[in-house]
Amino acid sequence: MESIISINNLSIQLKQRVLMQNISFDVGSGEVVLLSGENGIGKSSILKSIMRLETEGKKIGGEIIHHSFGNIMALDDTELQRYRSSIAYIPQKDEYSEMGRIQVRDVISNSGEAHSESYMSYSEVNDLIDEWLPRRGDNSRIFDAKSRPGKFSGGEQRLLQVFSVIATRSDSDLLIIDEPLNNLDFVNARHISNLINKVIHENPKMGVLMISHCRIFPFITRELKLTADGISEVSKPYTCHSCFGEPDENGFYT
Repeated sequence: MESIISINNLSIQLKQRVLMQNISFDVGSGEVVLLSGENGIGKSSILKSIMRLETEGKKIGGEIIHHSFGNIMALDDTELQRYRSSIAYIPQKDEYSEMGRIQVRDVISNSGEAHSESYMSYSEVNDLIDEWLPRRGDNSRIFDAKSRPGKFSGGEQRLLQVFSVIATRSDSDLLIIDEPLNNLDFVNARHISNLINKVIHENPKMGVLMISHCRIFPFITRELKLTADGISEVSKPYTCHSCFGEPDENGFYT
């Protein structure tokens, strides 16, 4: 199995505080890896390091090797931007409430344009929404191209964030997701599980690295646990909980 990303002896130090050290693992083609561990243990710091984000004031050691870009710690600004644009990365926080009159079309088109340099019209965005998200019982869309995310609930903003990245970067070789179910209700949590499952089915060579405390995802193939002592493979098989209902034989919630 080809490794999409390899983390070798990663260490992160903030001022005089060592956040972690000797962290090594791979995410292979077609794997869906859950990164688990207690709150505050440093899981998000690993994802940000893979994206080389929020590095100011931090000392990061070791190597992060992408199969196409090499050691991302050695990339110059131009190559780093190309690397980031190639990856489907979903951070933990959504910032739409501070974006004024921005529309859904702007969010989705910006994600697609950064990845593939293709600008999307209102009708193209609505077509993409219809392809990836089911309509409500009254046949209305959950949101459309002209909707304003600043007026969305926290759950709707989270759904838009996950959708905008997955739907416009479905051909990426690496999907990184930090807590996809933040602020989500029962219905939107199932929508997001289905979005991730759909992109995995359509791009079976994609590697996925995800942080989540909610264990509703039927497609997890491996679990890694981060502790103060390091990182280790969880030998016990991942168990999908049924708190949001039972998925079908293909892992989709209805």
